[in-house]
Amino acid sequence: MRWTEKDIKQYLPEKEYIDTLLIPMIPFDPASDQMMGKQAFQREINQIFTNLIEKEYRGRIFLAPEYYYISGTAETEVPRLNSWISQFRKQPFTHVFLLTFDAKWKKHEDELTGKLLWVPAIQSGNIQSTETQSFVKEQAGQISELIQAYW
Repeated sequence: MRWTEKDIKQYLPEKEYIDTLLIPMIPFDPASDQMMGKQAFQREINQIFTNLIEKEYRGRIFLAPEYYYISGTAETEVPRLNSWISQFRKQPFTHVFLLTFDAKWKKHEDELTGKLLWVPAIQSGNIQSTETQSFVKEQAGQISELIQAYW
């Protein structure tokens, strides 16, 4: 289920059965021309990942809106992100997963109130290429197995 009106209408009466929240974490730095393309590509890959996982576990996983933050601010974002998670926990989510390609979050993993799922990402490329699609499907399968291990 996703953060759409249609899915929310379906989620509300069934929320006792949807115990897992997946939050895509998206860094951006509009001040850096050098980083903008890389981060936009990673956002697209993150969307593909999370959509594949949500589709596979529809009815069990709720896909939250993307959490955006300025690159390099993980240490100051921890309280804000935990506050976000706290608001979502008012719903009956037992499991909260944060999906990111940003390795800097690993240093703050213990401070987070959700489980961090860090995936090393392709830095750039063609989102439609066979190699990219293959990478995404393989990694999404591994992330799915990890999520299942927490259930």
